[in-house]
Amino acid sequence: MAITQQRPSLQYTLSTIESHAQRKKREEPVDRQKLQSKKSTTSGKKMRVQQNTQQRSQGITPIADCIDEYLRDHEGGNHSGKTLEWHSTALNLLRRYLEKEEEITCIEEIIASDISAWFASLRKIPGAHGKIRSERTIQTYARSARAFFHWLIRRETLEHNPFAQVVFPKVGRPLIKTIEPEEFERLLQACTPPHGSGALVERAGARNRAILWLFYDTGIRVSELCRLRMSHLDRKHGILTVTGKGSKERRIALGNNCLRQMLHYLDRHRPDNKELAEWNCSGEDHLFLSETRKPLTKNGVEMLFKRLKERAGIVGKRVSPHILRHTFAINYLIKSNDPFSLQELLGHEDMTTVKLYMHMNDAIIQEQKRKYSPGDHFSVPTQTIRRTGFKPKTPGKKAVDKAISAFSERYV
Repeated sequence: MAITQQRPSLQYTLSTIESHAQRKKREEPVDRQKLQSKKSTTSGKKMRVQQNTQQRSQGITPIADCIDEYLRDHEGGNHSGKTLEWHSTALNLLRRYLEKEEEITCIEEIIASDISAWFASLRKIPGAHGKIRSERTIQTYARSARAFFHWLIRRETLEHNPFAQVVFPKVGRPLIKTIEPEEFERLLQACTPPHGSGALVERAGARNRAILWLFYDTGIRVSELCRLRMSHLDRKHGILTVTGKGSKERRIALGNNCLRQMLHYLDRHRPDNKELAEWNCSGEDHLFLSETRKPLTKNGVEMLFKRLKERAGIVGKRVSPHILRHTFAINYLIKSNDPFSLQELLGHEDMTTVKLYMHMNDAIIQEQKRKYSPGDHFSVPTQTIRRTGFKPKTPGKKAVDKAISAFSERYV
């Protein structure tokens, strides 16, 4: 028998919460009076919290208020601006759909079918750029909504999680693209600007080559590269300290080629303190600087890769820091066959993304297996030991004829 999902009765919810509130009022009369007197002197922000609390006690919590409180809670945590922007976009899309299509304004009214219908609408309605959203985009919105409803349960705003009964959107395994060695060489050759000469042109070329090698050799994110400072590079041991998501630090050993390019840029071409002072940038210790002696930004790196792609003559293929991150991950995995150390180097909290690299090209992995097969590097004697189930190696016809011929020449 199919179970029909019903919305909770608003009258039932009101009576239940009111009885709970009355019981709590009888149990804590003194504390409640103190709380009311304290609230009378609170700021506007605390008054808003009080109003939200009263609305919850009546079972009519507005969805917009829950979203605002959720985002404020995240602002106090260790979350980046991009994460907050992602949550705001996804949750406000959900809110607008519920208010317009389902006529739902209270969080208590939402059921699983409403969320599933929202997923369906995302597949049909074009996004902000006029394009139909991909399944991967819809999945990212679903992850945000799932985290939001888990938060509502922890805060006891909801007793039951409607998202628990929702079928989570599934995405097929993506095709990961990489940069071929020949293409990387062309990018290196394109690092020096084609026009002009002198120290500034050589400086730009040295910096660009160091950036390319760093992405190719470590797989760090573009935001992590922009945060690098002079103190993050251990010259003696060739170790780079990278600050990743959530301000988590990890240490990455640089290869010889990468370290050589880095030191060449830092020692010979990076602006010194005197030059920085002339540009009103005294004390600037970011590792990579722009032409204006300011820290290199994410947008600046993306524009650099756009120019390098054009100079290198690479067409029909995306060239970006993230593509080089994929390239590093796959090359490292093929050569080391160690997904756990790759997870640490990339700064991932789990193995989800690493598994994509593990499955992206099974043919290459199998070819590497044949090349480095332990069995093929083990010295096997020509005559095996007699044992049950084993037979000695039988000489071939050519070997027998050769032995007979040698015997005849010597003794006949």
